[in-house]
Amino acid sequence: MSKTDVREDEIPEFEFTEHCAGRYQLELPADMKLIDSGYNDELIMASVYPPEEQVHDTAYRGEPRVEDWQARVEAQRQKEIVETGYVHKGLEGSLKTLVYYADRRKIPGMREKPNRSHKFETFFLKDFPEVEQAIAIQGQGALGVVQRDERDYKAIYRERLARMQERANQVEYHPWPHKKAGVCLDREFVVVNTLAPEREGYAMEFYNGKRSRFLLMGGTYTSEGRLKEVQKEASGMLAFLASSKMKVAGRQGRLFISDGKYSETEREFRWIATDSEVNSFKNGHLVIEGAIEMKDYPEMAPMKGTDVIVGLLKGVRERPYGMLDVKR
Repeated sequence: MSKTDVREDEIPEFEFTEHCAGRYQLELPADMKLIDSGYNDELIMASVYPPEEQVHDTAYRGEPRVEDWQARVEAQRQKEIVETGYVHKGLEGSLKTLVYYADRRKIPGMREKPNRSHKFETFFLKDFPEVEQAIAIQGQGALGVVQRDERDYKAIYRERLARMQERANQVEYHPWPHKKAGVCLDREFVVVNTLAPEREGYAMEFYNGKRSRFLLMGGTYTSEGRLKEVQKEASGMLAFLASSKMKVAGRQGRLFISDGKYSETEREFRWIATDSEVNSFKNGHLVIEGAIEMKDYPEMAPMKGTDVIVGLLKGVRERPYGMLDVKR
């Protein structure tokens, strides 16, 4: 055996992990971990961060998960600079609900601004006691402003709260792999939609703790002008770089690859769907971007960074049943 020969049993095995991300599935190097994930529609928003994350409202684990969530909501209420008070506490069942009222008419200079009249801050916790896990969900205020002279504002909010609770209940615990319709937040939590919402947006970012990362962002837009504006923003300065046409998960798009800023062996990339349509879930806005530092993966030599990027993008697929609830 010469000095350049390598025994087959000494060749490092390169491992990939399959992830569920939004309405797609993908395969990434095993050392890439989810560092943040977010979902929002017209009724709710939810995020998932690593267990050690202490900054954001996210998934809760362990026996004190409900108490930890309650303490976090209370801490946020205490930060309000106006008078507040809980108007709804529902801690029974799998969906916990806390709502406090903030009277923002007490802020100097806000009395003449109807959109600052008052606000219900709404928080949910979907609990899964059988696995000692729960996920925080926040109600959205996208259903329009209730004017201060509206006598039935409480009744209007109760109706909105019921809609938000119904949507929050659609967040379920299903360890990957599964065949659930809707949007995956990570390998455990899914917004299981039997009927797609009016709109949605989601983003999942993975990072290996070194210099390589992978980010997938998807969503819907109701305005042709806004969709074109977002696509232009996504291209940005990349419009001056060479690009190539490439299909990803059955979608038409363009791939931009550039050298890394600090390393000769790093490649940054952005793939942008060019077939996006207004009010479409199946052909919604989709961007995938990131960076691959080949020094992070010596076992991939003698491949080039560009080859690795193309390979990762080819591994992105529309997941089975991921679009089952989509009608447009």
